[in-house]
Amino acid sequence: PYDRTSMDRGDICARFLESLPYELYPFQEEALLAWFEAEGGVLVSAPTGMGKTLIAEAAIYEALCTNRRMYYTTPLIALTDQKFREFQDKAERWGFPRDRVGLITGNRRENADATVRVVVAEILLNHLLAGPDVHGDISSVVMDEFHYFNDQERGVVWELSLVLLPATARLMLLSATVGNAVDFI
Repeated sequence: PYDRTSMDRGDICARFLESLPYELYPFQEEALLAWFEAEGGVLVSAPTGMGKTLIAEAAIYEALCTNRRMYYTTPLIALTDQKFREFQDKAERWGFPRDRVGLITGNRRENADATVRVVVAEILLNHLLAGPDVHGDISSVVMDEFHYFNDQERGVVWELSLVLLPATARLMLLSATVGNAVDFI
């Protein structure tokens, strides 16, 4: 219904906010505005069930509007599958084709070249290790369940991904239980 190619981040933010059927919690509004204003990204630490995914949806909406590659990572295949279906439904509600959202796990690929790629964290790392020719131009990354960064066995996946991401990629880190959020920032 509108020309997305001419939208700047402020326009995208306004359109996203207009699409919401309910009032935001103050932390959601603050995080959303920070996301659309920040060059680097945001860390959102809020209790489970408070609506962190809504903030991630804004990043997905932005990627779809600008047609710029983004990754949404989770630590678990089941969560990745769930988010993939949810984000395809959202994309369709926003007026985008469902196939603009893809899924890549260790055992399943669907729309693997999509603008928005919902992946387990190890897939993002594998793409980053393969080099720029494989992962292309990543504009943003949402890391859900970011507290896995502190996991003794798997935390290195998050660490290496953060180090290997292009300097131009914006980050959204989501966690209910990340420790030392202020210190980490």
